Amino acid sequence: MLNQLLKFTLVSSLLLWLKPRWQGLLALTVAVLLVHILHGEYLGYVELSGNDQFLLVSFAIKWLALIVTVLTYYLLAIRRLSVQRSRVPEPEPQRAGPTEGKEFAGDDGFDFLRDKKELEGEADKLIARQPGK
Repeated sequence: MLNQLLKFTLVSSLLLWLKPRWQGLLALTVAVLLVHILHGEYLGYVELSGNDQFLLVSFAIKWLALIVTVLTYYLLAIRRLSVQRSRVPEPEPQRAGPTEGKEFAGDDGFDFLRDKKELEGEADKLIARQPGK
């Protein structure tokens, strides 16, 4: 029982954490996979051709591309989440309710109660229905 509750809490926390970030994480994953695939293709070319003149440069470009993509995601995600957190909803303007003595424009469903001098609750109705009183 406790194990299931712990799993449920962990999964729901993970989903709540992922909800605002899933698109950015997907783009980051695609970019990282693309860098690895392209570099793997280049390594295959170097192995077949035997021309390893730019091998060191290719690794430097690969790591530079990975660092730039991760930093870009990190900065964009932090900026977007901080903007969402700092955005305070503006309070709605208060509507001036009808005051005493003013007429109501239209039927709002409670006109039958406004004309009564005294309102009765459920207890008053039960007491009034008793035959002895």
